[in-house]
Amino acid sequence: MRTIRALTIAAAVVVAVPTISAAQQGRSFKDAWFWGIKGGGVTLADTGQAYKQAPFVGIEWLITRTHGGLYVSGGEAFFKTQTLVQRDFSPDSGARIIDLKNMRKLDVAIMGFPGEHLRFHPYAGIGFTLNQIVDAVARPPFSTQDQFDATQSLIQDQKVAFSPLLIVGGQYALRKVSVFGQGSLSQIQRTFLGYNGRSANFAYEVGLRYNFGSSIDRN
Repeated sequence: MRTIRALTIAAAVVVAVPTISAAQQGRSFKDAWFWGIKGGGVTLADTGQAYKQAPFVGIEWLITRTHGGLYVSGGEAFFKTQTLVQRDFSPDSGARIIDLKNMRKLDVAIMGFPGEHLRFHPYAGIGFTLNQIVDAVARPPFSTQDQFDATQSLIQDQKVAFSPLLIVGGQYALRKVSVFGQGSLSQIQRTFLGYNGRSANFAYEVGLRYNFGSSIDRN
């Protein structure tokens, strides 16, 4: 039964692909609704304030109008690094290492599309990014329970941070999908665990976007 069902689904996909491809070719960039997948990298500073590269994957949603639009993206960067905090939260108490693993990103931006173009569409956007450290573990020893509790409280308070975001990129329409490449710059808050003495965070991404149709109700 499962085999028959799988074959039926596969046959339906094969039949639908030519229709979907033809529709994609006839859709314009303006007033469109794009879904995309992407990969790239994110720069993060280590405890020595040196930038390191972390691989990144994500999905995104882009709504276009004539010269503007809305962009929403979510993804995760994969890495293992450390940050340092004061052991007893006083200047002479020494440093405690916190091990960090992976970071989730949510980007939201208002986009601008300058000029009129047939296939290649440059764009820029401004908005905000929400960064969240997935896992943060403070290294022992802890001299008191209060010290442990204070460290855990600091981790919870500083695992998430909002920052302003700037995006610049371009999209090129192929026969069935569009390819794009973009770079982004955001500010890292000093109260974020991933700060490590560097206030700027860079990301670069390439991917594919598929036009799912008009973003305007034409009824």
